[in-house]
Amino acid sequence: MAAVRRLAEAPSTITPADKNVVAHPAFREIPKCLFPLKTVEAQSEYDALARALFDVGKLTLGAHRSLSSYAMQFDTITAAAAEGKQVRGSWFAQLDKARNELRLDDIDKPIAAPAGAPSNKFSRVGFASGRR
Repeated sequence: MAAVRRLAEAPSTITPADKNVVAHPAFREIPKCLFPLKTVEAQSEYDALARALFDVGKLTLGAHRSLSSYAMQFDTITAAAAEGKQVRGSWFAQLDKARNELRLDDIDKPIAAPAGAPSNKFSRVGFASGRR
């Protein structure tokens, strides 16, 4: 506790002029969509995918452009469906093209192990003991 109090009481030696200081990635802001989104669904889709790309370090300038294009297509389809208008097939083609450019399959991690995967007999008891 004493060390924590000393750190809290110590004056900060880092000034905004320090060029070598970089904010932790979790504290940086995710850029806004390049296009104005009308629906809440599209905004939440953008936020979820932007966070996923940002967390693995794949939110580059090109990925941001592709993500914004994907969110705009998602917004167009969602708004048209909500208004009862006809949804064109070309919109889905453009949506798929923008999603493929994001390469989301490269960052996907499996949720669960395959059904046939072998299990470790010590996985539920803690550390395995080598001596008996």
